[in-house]
Amino acid sequence: MSGKTHLSVAAAYDAWAATYDSYDNPMVFAASRALATDGASVGGKDCLEFGCGTGRNLAAFLGAGAREVVGFDASAAMLAQAHKTCPQARLFQADMQADVPLNTASFDHILFCLTLEHVGDLVAPLRAARRVARPLATIRIVEIHPFISLQGIAAHFRTEAGEDITMPTFSHRFADFLGAFQAAGLMVQHVREWVGRDFGPDAPHKITRRGADWPWLVDWTLTPRG
Repeated sequence: MSGKTHLSVAAAYDAWAATYDSYDNPMVFAASRALATDGASVGGKDCLEFGCGTGRNLAAFLGAGAREVVGFDASAAMLAQAHKTCPQARLFQADMQADVPLNTASFDHILFCLTLEHVGDLVAPLRAARRVARPLATIRIVEIHPFISLQGIAAHFRTEAGEDITMPTFSHRFADFLGAFQAAGLMVQHVREWVGRDFGPDAPHKITRRGADWPWLVDWTLTPRG
């Protein structure tokens, strides 16, 4: 069987969950490398991930000494994988475009990683993050670079049967991010654009073949506005 199938975000990730962490995906490699160099310590902090997927980032938080890790995802199959990857995490199923069932001002570190490309309106999830963030919290966003998404490159995968699975994605310009941050009550503390040379000599061919200066990720660090 071969061809192309377009699924909802939750259904696509349900189908991808079992192979997601082993799939040859340059974006996942890039995001993992970016998060591995996080200068903000999570030791002793309560951490939350919007769209936690297979739980690999939650496990990394625990490994770095986080006090509590919480994650949610729209995909039940992804959450099943997350339970295996990080059994200590508190996990639940939810849509990030709706306000999340968590207490106000309850987290010190909040992460969005390769999730906001599936959201048309950035303001809703960012407002939710702002609500559950403590006054001195850090909100980190690691997402596909606008220069890539505006070329039509987006999340997709191929099954073992050769079927190409696509899902809803949205291209967000820098102005879209900045406008959403303002509307959600968030301030930019730092921004980095990750390009090919930043991932080191062991980067996979899918990254290096595009050149040393090809942009892969935009990496925002935000704090709540007072």
